[in-house]
Amino acid sequence: MTIDRTGRFRVVVGGISVGSENVTAGTLTGRFVDKTDGATVIVSNRHVFDGKPSITLILQPGPYDGGKAVDCIGILKRMAPLETEKKLPWWKRIICALLGWILEEWCIAGKQPARLDAACASWKPTDTARELAGGVLMDDGRIIRPAETVSGDNIAGRKVWKVGRTTGVTLGTVESDSAKVKVWYGDRWVIFEDVVIVKGIARGGDSGSPVFLMEDSSPSEKDKLCGILFAGSAEYYVFCKYKYLEAMLNVRWQP
Repeated sequence: MTIDRTGRFRVVVGGISVGSENVTAGTLTGRFVDKTDGATVIVSNRHVFDGKPSITLILQPGPYDGGKAVDCIGILKRMAPLETEKKLPWWKRIICALLGWILEEWCIAGKQPARLDAACASWKPTDTARELAGGVLMDDGRIIRPAETVSGDNIAGRKVWKVGRTTGVTLGTVESDSAKVKVWYGDRWVIFEDVVIVKGIARGGDSGSPVFLMEDSSPSEKDKLCGILFAGSAEYYVFCKYKYLEAMLNVRWQP
């Protein structure tokens, strides 16, 4: 049996179609705890939950899969910044304070490479019969709940698996655990650093897929969440490390 992950689910869980009212569809990473206030939140990529905090509706399924306002499961809460401003060194700040009017271009700090594409939303379903469950949906319909997490560092050569809206559960091998990549965001290129490249299958709509570090030869609850998929090509995909989800989005996995 193969699950249709593009449908509407009463029990909402990681690995199914989701998207803000402004996008097409991506993948729900899963249930998390907001470390700022202890509230339960849902997480996916920033470009999957794109919108205005406290206003934009999050739909399950995503709009491309037929989701409408009645399918709202949450409201966008916050987005991690894609890029941050570089800080000029102290000596350059002094020179620019004195001569910035004639050294305008030299004094522009520029952008730091991004490390995370993620956003979170409050759990506020329009249909109160819907439930939010921890864990992820497997291809056979089971929900499994890997409880542990790892930073995403020092995993080159290791086996991982992801679960996504489009291609379901797929296995892969980590090619690089600290890569620098350039990703097209529709209107601009964004440079990412310290991200993980996996040789494995992902397709459009898999953005937001949770990625797990495998302990044995097949996916199980012993595995550990290590990141969130945000880009891919024909044979490779890229994910942001779990440690940046905690540090930059300020959320914690809630299996």
